[in-house]
Amino acid sequence: MYGDRRPRGYVLHAEQDRHTPTAAMRRAAALYHEHQADCVVIEANNGGDYLPALLTEVDPTVPCRVVHATRGKRARAAPVAMLYEQSRISHAGPPRTFAVLEEQMTAYVGASEAEEKSPDLLDSCVWALTDLFLQSTSLRSPATTTDQRLKGRR
Repeated sequence: MYGDRRPRGYVLHAEQDRHTPTAAMRRAAALYHEHQADCVVIEANNGGDYLPALLTEVDPTVPCRVVHATRGKRARAAPVAMLYEQSRISHAGPPRTFAVLEEQMTAYVGASEAEEKSPDLLDSCVWALTDLFLQSTSLRSPATTTDQRLKGRR
């Protein structure tokens, strides 16, 4: 849409792997530095409340925000799906980087976990985009960000 001044978002990386908690926080810290991120968003449900402390232990220079699920994955994903439908979110990078994420995005229907594998990479993307676009922006606003890494890219 020409002249659309609403904030846009770019997903720069998506990966899924099995790690120990310490290895996961090391990887998160490495990606934080690699992409010059503002912070790491950590979902601290199911006993994950220790992860922010572990991240600080691994790399004290990496800030994080902790989120807790209060709704199901499908309900959390709906507002983010709207952002994608409005063409306000783009995946910026090699297509293979987003293959698993996009498979989860197109296959997930929100059935019970007994019927459908949990789309963990999709859920991570939803948390990050929710934090950036859909949480209270009184302290930070995507429209006034100073991040210029993707300026001029389409």
